Amino acid sequence: MFRNKQSRPGLVILSPGTRRRGDCGIPAPFVRPNRTVSGGFTLLEIILVIALIAVIMAVGIVSGTASTERRKFQYAVDRLETTLRMARAEAANQARRIRLAFDEETRLPKVLWEPNPLTEPEQFEPYTSCSWLSRVPTDKIAITRCRATGPDGKPLDEAPTNLGDEESDEEMQSITFRQDGSSDSVLIEIESVDLGDTLRAAIKLDGENSIIKTKILYGQAEDDEEDPFADEETDITEQ
Repeated sequence: MFRNKQSRPGLVILSPGTRRRGDCGIPAPFVRPNRTVSGGFTLLEIILVIALIAVIMAVGIVSGTASTERRKFQYAVDRLETTLRMARAEAANQARRIRLAFDEETRLPKVLWEPNPLTEPEQFEPYTSCSWLSRVPTDKIAITRCRATGPDGKPLDEAPTNLGDEESDEEMQSITFRQDGSSDSVLIEIESVDLGDTLRAAIKLDGENSIIKTKILYGQAEDDEEDPFADEETDITEQ
């Protein structure tokens, strides 16, 4: 054992590899100096984190895309509803009958009017000078059906069926708005176009009472579905 004479009393400096005896003369265990262990992640942990982030991002992208498509479809349906309201107001303001017909190829609405009701009745022409043509929907939707409805709001049996139905010689029901603010009563069925998922909607126009109801539908259309509003008493959109 080596002792440093210049050290303070009671301080014993041990040479490397020696053990210090305790007060009872029992050798104390040799204590190695603490070594700092660097923290980190294993390769497996990193792979799991990356996989989790990828799953979360994929779910977010899918949800965001579906939400965007629903908003586009809703916007197009709202534009069609606005077109119905504008046509009704235009007929009253111009004292001319306004008609909404649906193109057989695009299945989109087109605006017609009766410029000379006295000399040329029932002669409707494209209303090119209409100030609100920009509000008429031009994409994202297609009119699958437009059926006349009776006083009870249910579709009439003699109304045209699906577009292109070989059993029906009639065209899709057009909507005529009259000068007194009234119009034909119809049930319009709509589907999405150029969107990932097929979305559906329905608009019911009560021409006698000037009431418009709009409803976004989910799922595929049922063959025996006559009135999407039959089981719903609360109006989603009403004027």
